[in-house]
This record gives sequence, structure tokens and C-alpha cells, in this order.
Amino acid sequence: MSSGGSGGSGGGGLNWKEVVAILGVITGILVFIFGDKFLCNLKGVNVGFLRCDNPSERKAATETPALPPKFPPSSEPVKQDPIPFSSPTSTPSPAPETPAPVSPSPSPVKLSADEKPCTAEQNGSTVNLGSLERSCSFAGNVSSNNLENRYRFKIDNPSNISLFLDDVNSEVEMFLYSDRDGTGSIQYQLENTSAIKSRTGVIEQELGVGSYILVVKLKARDTPYSLQIINNTTQIENVGYLEDKTLTKNGSFNLKHRQKFYSFQLANPSSISLSLGGVNSEVEMVLYSDRKGTGVIQYQLENTSAFNSKPGIIKTTLRVGNYIVLVRSKLRDTDYTLTMSAP
Repeated sequence: MSSGGSGGSGGGGLNWKEVVAILGVITGILVFIFGDKFLCNLKGVNVGFLRCDNPSERKAATETPALPPKFPPSSEPVKQDPIPFSSPTSTPSPAPETPAPVSPSPSPVKLSADEKPCTAEQNGSTVNLGSLERSCSFAGNVSSNNLENRYRFKIDNPSNISLFLDDVNSEVEMFLYSDRDGTGSIQYQLENTSAIKSRTGVIEQELGVGSYILVVKLKARDTPYSLQIINNTTQIENVGYLEDKTLTKNGSFNLKHRQKFYSFQLANPSSISLSLGGVNSEVEMVLYSDRKGTGVIQYQLENTSAFNSKPGIIKTTLRVGNYIVLVRSKLRDTDYTLTMSAP
């Protein structure tokens, strides 16, 4: 009887294995529908195969300090290697390097206000005068930054010219060259001289038709200068025939007007008299023959000087022809009176 009762009770109920199996099926269905989190939130449920988070572990994880970021936050600019200069998005160009010192432009050579302006075009340190028809005066300077100034001019007819260089405080050289075919290129040197503080540099030359270059050049230290370029032939005052006449000419000399040329003619051989006086400083007088009446000096015949204490006198007999008288200051400003006669 007892064995049969136990067997009956075993046949009417579920053993623990069956209960576990049924719970597993039910749990699987719930996990499938709601996921692990739903069951993990149910109190008293602690099924080993569920992937439930441990709250204490989460808290520890959140309290663990974050590692410093590998790069700065995106709100701050990120330093980058410079982009190649050719890129349109390149970094700002570096500050320009200080340029090497550049020699200042030469000071322009100015026409003197004491003379009528000559036709002149300036190109850098070169002044182009064109045809030299009269007296031209210039003020300029030479320095370590402007070693020389050039003056180019043309002679349309054979002429006697004079070049005067002064008003310097240091030695300055002056060179006269021929101009190769009017190209502005030096061909060969004709003459040269120097001016110093106590002495004027003078060049007097007969020039044929052609182009010429005058160079004023630094010799010692920086200095200003004054320059006169004169075509004496075009500046001659022709007094005409001298026979049976007595002519008187008055004038004065200064640094801008240093000399005066007069020409006369003789139709017959004549004795002539030239008297120079009324001066307060030495003034020179020179008599020349005139080459075929062109106003060009041929050769010297006579010369003398006038002083404050005595006049300068030239008396001679001349043949038929054309003659030139030069009156020239030797020292300082002075007036003069020139008397010419052929009685």
C-alpha cells in the first residue's frame, strides 16, 4: 500500500527538473520578447545566463577619470605643419626681409637760374642738350652714390667751345669725349682737367661737326659744382668793318659771364689799335685770326692784360681778313671798356 501511494503522488505532480525546464522555456520567451534588461530589473531574479549589469561595477566605471584627449578639443585651433607656400590656403607670408641698401637716386642736375634755360632733357645722370647754340649753365653734385654726371651735346658747325667747372669744395674731374656716332657711347678722350676749391677747371677746344660727351666725375669726396658749357662761335658779337672807325664796348665779368668775343673785318691792310681799361682786376685780351670768317679761331696773333693800374694795349698791322678779339676775366668780377680802331 505504501509503495503504491508514493508512486501515485509522483505521477500527479512535477518534479524539480521539470519545473526548471518549464521556467527556462518561459525565461527564454521573455528574454526574446523583452531582452535581458527587463528581467534583470525584476527583484529576486538572478539567473546566471542573463547579461545583467552590476550597478557597483557601473559606478566604478563612471568614477574612473577619463584619459586626457590625444588632441586638443575641436573648439581650439589645431596646430599644423605649414602648408607649402604655393598652396592658396597657405599660412600668412613671413615678414619680408629687409632689402639691401639701395643707392639713392642721383640728385638731378639743375639749370642755373642766372642763365636762360637751354633745351635739355634729363635721363638719370645724363643731360641731353641737343645742339649747343649758346651758353648753358648747370648746378649739380657728385658723391659716393652719384659718381658722375654726363652732358651730351651736338655741334652743327665747327665751333670754339669753353667749359668751366667750379664752386666745388673738393677736387672734381672733367673729361671731354667724342660721342661714337651720336649713340651716347664714348669714342675717345679729347681733353681733361680738374677743379679744386681755389681753381676753376677750364677746357677750351675747337670742335668739328659731331656729338660730344662731357663727364663731371667725383675725385675725392662729395661736393656740389657749377658747370658752364659755352659755344663761343655762336656768341661772337660782330662789329663789322673797322677801317676809319673807333668803336667802344663796355661790359662786365662775373662767374656766370667770364669772357666776351668780338669779331671785325678789314677790307684793306690796316694798322689797328685795341685798348682795354676801366678794370679793377686783371683782364686778358687776345687777338686771333678768324678762319675764313666762320667765327672759329685760327691762330693767336697778340695778347696782353689790363690791370687797375694800367690798360692793356695791342697795336699791330693786319692784312685783309677777319679777326677775333677775346676779352677774358682772370681773377674776380670787374667791369671793362674795350676800344677798337683802325685810323
